[in-house]
Amino acid sequence: MLSGGRQSRGGGRNGRGGNIDRDQNEPRVTGNAETGLFTNAARRSGAGGGGGSGPVRQAARRGSGRIGGGTMRGSHALPPRPRRGGAEDQDGDLNMGGEKKNFSPYQRPKRSTRSSTTETLDHEGTVIIFVTGQKEGLTTDSGLHDFLSRKASPAKITITSKRSNETSGVVSFVVGDITQARALRKLTGIRYKGQKLTIKTSEDNKILGQDGAGSIDAPQRAAVAPTYGTIEVIRNFIRSRYSSGFLNLENMAQDSILRSAKIIPPGQAKGRTDVGTVMMKVAAEMFPETTTISFAMNGLRSLQPISSVAQFFPNLQNLSFKGNNIQYYKDLEYLSGNKKLPKLRELILLDNPVRDRDIAKNKDDLGYRSAIVKLFPTIEILDQVPVAPKISFGLGDILKDADAPEVAVLPVPTKGNFFDNPQAQEMVLEFLTGYLKLFDNDRSRLVHVYDNNATFSYATMTLLSPLQKSRGDSADNWAAYVPQSRNLTRIKELDQRTKRLLYGSKDIIEQGLKMLPETKHDISDASKFVIDAWQTGELLPAPCIYINMHGEFEEVHHGRQGVLKSFDRSFIIAAAPQESLAAQNGWKCIIISDQLTVRGYNGSEAWKPDVDFNVTPAMAAAVAAPSAFSNGPVPQQVQTVPSTPQAPMPGVSSDQHAQAQELQHLTGLNYPYAIQCLAATGWDIAKSVALVGENRANIPQDAWQQPTFQ
Repeated sequence: MLSGGRQSRGGGRNGRGGNIDRDQNEPRVTGNAETGLFTNAARRSGAGGGGGSGPVRQAARRGSGRIGGGTMRGSHALPPRPRRGGAEDQDGDLNMGGEKKNFSPYQRPKRSTRSSTTETLDHEGTVIIFVTGQKEGLTTDSGLHDFLSRKASPAKITITSKRSNETSGVVSFVVGDITQARALRKLTGIRYKGQKLTIKTSEDNKILGQDGAGSIDAPQRAAVAPTYGTIEVIRNFIRSRYSSGFLNLENMAQDSILRSAKIIPPGQAKGRTDVGTVMMKVAAEMFPETTTISFAMNGLRSLQPISSVAQFFPNLQNLSFKGNNIQYYKDLEYLSGNKKLPKLRELILLDNPVRDRDIAKNKDDLGYRSAIVKLFPTIEILDQVPVAPKISFGLGDILKDADAPEVAVLPVPTKGNFFDNPQAQEMVLEFLTGYLKLFDNDRSRLVHVYDNNATFSYATMTLLSPLQKSRGDSADNWAAYVPQSRNLTRIKELDQRTKRLLYGSKDIIEQGLKMLPETKHDISDASKFVIDAWQTGELLPAPCIYINMHGEFEEVHHGRQGVLKSFDRSFIIAAAPQESLAAQNGWKCIIISDQLTVRGYNGSEAWKPDVDFNVTPAMAAAVAAPSAFSNGPVPQQVQTVPSTPQAPMPGVSSDQHAQAQELQHLTGLNYPYAIQCLAATGWDIAKSVALVGENRANIPQDAWQQPTFQ
């Protein structure tokens, strides 16, 4: 019985009535297709929660409890009083004893909680039960309470003050002691009329502490399940921050809704690890169409607290972490990769140490942008600037499913060396033969073959390749290569990248080639090398030839046999001017660019031609004659007519046979294609020569003769 009671009917200290007007001038991020997805705009106002009830005084102080923001003392359970704002009094801010005015499950429990809570409340306290289903209609079902009482047997359940909230779909009622609450709490997950029930209580702290993984003070209790009231607070917060596909979660620590409920957001000290997950889950349930989220200015040191965004928003397109405290690239890996956020298009990391420190160190943002694109390969815009276009090799549909017979699939057959015309082949083989001989024996004599404006650099791949790992190879010694290696995946500093790129013939020889270990290239074995070369056109004032060479060499240490290493080398060469030192020293070409990559030994199986493919002879054919770059005589010119007599083709007269051989000599076509060309021009040699010149770029590779060296 209540005596001398006085109730407060306004908003309590812990409640909030009406709408909370947010600062209309507070900047936030919204979408904009013209200047990037993130630009400034005004934040919309958000709705606050309902008011709480005032204190209720009792004549006898035998027990205490708290409903909403009010206090109840007496010998009988007092049903919760509806709020003025229209919301029910089941907001989760319940405290069955203690001095705190407001309870939040996201606050770290103190040890006093364990000792101050009695085992049972008996008839002196109140526990509220919240039941939620998967479908509508639960709030109007009259048989729910009898069902729960029956299933909780043998515990005797006394249910009073039944209430239903059709908006939230929650049914609540009061039981008299914690023993009954514990029996009902164990029923969570039970099915009733085809729907799974979720049951929570206002004493989940104590129930989970005793029936779950021990006391709530135990170290293994990493989290306490959020109550229904906490979820409602987060729903109100998310609702106030959403607008047209954009979820603005900036500066959450200063949000009045979270602060009033004492919920510590992700990124803040002493916060709970599960708050971010709860927020993302609630946001995905309320606004699954969200495509843009901003976590700017939240003090995040890592993306771990909000990593669940990938789980609940897999189609997210735009993310901002501007103004946080992310220090290292590894702290971004919680969301990296194209599998976690496959549709991520835009990312903002402005005003984070990981960006600012990298740019200050390298004097540019090249290394930073490269590292971020590697972590997030799907992005097209980084820090409101488009990323560099991805390199495409024109494969198109060639990598599609092999089950489609009309589409080409890899691997394609491997061919041998490639030269786009006999003249380029002649020059390239002669150049490489002389160059590698001097590279192995006297590198100082190579000073004349490099142009005064030539560039040279080399990179060292020190890691074991998959093939080496499968063979069980041990790591090579790279000490002689690393000091000047220009491996751009490791050298991020701009000054070091510039320093390791050598210019001019003198520096290339003295600071580059002579610093490398002694080598031996076995050019007598053509299978150890593969060469592709083609004319590039007007890259420079004169036409150039691009050479791409793969092969192997043996390191030589003071004349002793060393280890094998594989290499890749790219040259750009041009015809040597007559007055140049290169021409005066017997070189027909001059080097414009030279790039060398050295790696662990892998062998030559990768370029071994498949059967039924013609293999163009490489340097093995050239080394039979003395080199122009040795002290011996200059080798004879390449002979385009085969050394063995060509037998006339059936049906071809002797005169036609002679014409075909003449056309071979003039154009470099092989015998069958020479016959075909003459037949197309009425056996007119002049017209045939003109026809070959006009269509040289379209003539297949197998139409040309293979040179022989004499």
